[in-house]
Amino acid sequence: MGPLDGIKVLDLSRHSPGRYTSLIMADLGAEVITVETPRTAGSPALSFMFTDDTWFRYIGMNCSKKSIAVNLKHERGRDIVYHLVDNADVLIEAFRPGASARLGMDYETLSKRNPRLIYCSITGYGQDSPYANRASHDINVVAMTGILGACGSQEGEPIHVIFPQISDLSANCQAISSILAALYAREKTGRGQFIDVAITDGMIYFNWVMNIRYLLNGEVADRSELPTGSDQAWLNTYKTHDGKYVTISCLEPPLWANLCRLVGRGDFVDQHFAPLEKQKEMYEALCKIFTTKDRDEWLRLFDQADVAGAPVYNVEEVLSDPHVVHRGLVVEVDHPKLGKVKLLNNPFRLSDTPAKPRTRPPLYGENTHEILTDVIGASEQDIKSLRAEGVIE
Repeated sequence: MGPLDGIKVLDLSRHSPGRYTSLIMADLGAEVITVETPRTAGSPALSFMFTDDTWFRYIGMNCSKKSIAVNLKHERGRDIVYHLVDNADVLIEAFRPGASARLGMDYETLSKRNPRLIYCSITGYGQDSPYANRASHDINVVAMTGILGACGSQEGEPIHVIFPQISDLSANCQAISSILAALYAREKTGRGQFIDVAITDGMIYFNWVMNIRYLLNGEVADRSELPTGSDQAWLNTYKTHDGKYVTISCLEPPLWANLCRLVGRGDFVDQHFAPLEKQKEMYEALCKIFTTKDRDEWLRLFDQADVAGAPVYNVEEVLSDPHVVHRGLVVEVDHPKLGKVKLLNNPFRLSDTPAKPRTRPPLYGENTHEILTDVIGASEQDIKSLRAEGVIE
């Protein structure tokens, strides 16, 4: 049993902000149906990355869900989704503003059919922004919200971390939190509501340190003054003797003092938040010290001395780390094309109603026949006709 057992979700989105939102809900027990575009529709938006059900992104985003392939541009296709909406609790979409209305899939239309529907729209800039119709992906949002400009050394170019697409993940947090809040509110009011998730808004909110500093003090900090830069000795990455790397984050004075004593530089203790030139001097000194031992030896010493340090891992090292193994963050499922595959487990830890993958990822459109017959009540003749007209795959 999951905490969202009995909640029905329709996911009309395609990219990770929407798909990972519905994935979290599915792992929490909701019944999620992803609405795909039939591959026979010939849409220019379709490509292998969205239709190949053995592609890692497709598999990773669709565990615990069902998949139906329906052409929303066809009147009979829209009728199928309308029937599903009638019994749905939540709908998630990520169309550009205006596109859902042109399809007849907007909140105004669907809420008339189902007043209890919670409708979550995820876009780059929201429904009413002056930039509402701009195309947008992660790097655009990270740049516009000031985060990209804060990363890197003062003298260098901005450094962008492409993965794990942090703005998409912030959108997941916005969406899932808003949906759960709306479900709770519906218990009191009996009504659904519209949720307008703007990915840019979420990243501005997440970047609260820089923004609040400016709002309160009028300060526009440069990279050398921010912990996001690479000029601070107490918060940095250091290369070790074996060519690997460790990170340290000694924000609290006791942790910094522990590090200084560990490396034999007690003279640095009182220089914790020294100006930039002193930070660079300490950083260069620590760089030389860290090259005297291998990474894993430093990690053992960090634990003994109570230093906030960690290794810089590649993905293979991450997934084989004792913490990951102990916490059960990797699970194995059977896939009809690939056999046994390993996937990430949901990180939510609830004592009585745990979140976990409940079924394997579906093949593309795999549940179309099942949903049409069991949920909508379509006959075999109806399904044959729908397929002949290109409404379903």
